[in-house]
Amino acid sequence: MAGRPRSPIVHDAILRATAELLGACGYAGLTIEGVAERAGVSRQTIYRRWPSKLALVSELLARISESAPLPDKGDIRSDLSALARRYATNIPTPGGPIIPALIAESLYNPELATIVRGYIMSRRRIAMQIFERAIARGEIRPDASPELLIDLMSGFSWYRKLIIGLEIREEDDAKLVDTFLNGIRRDVAAGEGSERS
Repeated sequence: MAGRPRSPIVHDAILRATAELLGACGYAGLTIEGVAERAGVSRQTIYRRWPSKLALVSELLARISESAPLPDKGDIRSDLSALARRYATNIPTPGGPIIPALIAESLYNPELATIVRGYIMSRRRIAMQIFERAIARGEIRPDASPELLIDLMSGFSWYRKLIIGLEIREEDDAKLVDTFLNGIRRDVAAGEGSERS
């Protein structure tokens, strides 16, 4: 005889509680007992769905990714502007921006590092499509490397947020996209600086 179907309401409540606790105390402080108490369920209810807190966090990351599709606005500048803002603001969860904290903790936890890396690489592959579409539309050079370009684009945001802790303003997004698309070389074709004195 088949068992009772699992309640999607309970499932969502457990994932919400997981996000809230991750935001409050990080992965190291996350426990199945704490999630059960916050979600108002038993530990057995959680273990029937996930064998460990690692599996629970893995599904939460998949849910976060599904809730935040990357931009496809039809042109490279609009896509990059939307992507820059997404990187600057983080993907919201009930526990706040948990991805930076998980990345930091994954440096000391090989098991956590595996699922965090899987999440990041999945998002990276999807974001590369922005440049692949731009190449197909003829907006950027056909020999451009989507892999290199997305690393350069995302590297700005992660460096600002995780290393030096600076806020990324919307005007910074615009400057980033302009620099990214136009480069930093002076336009020698216009004659400026093209002749030595």
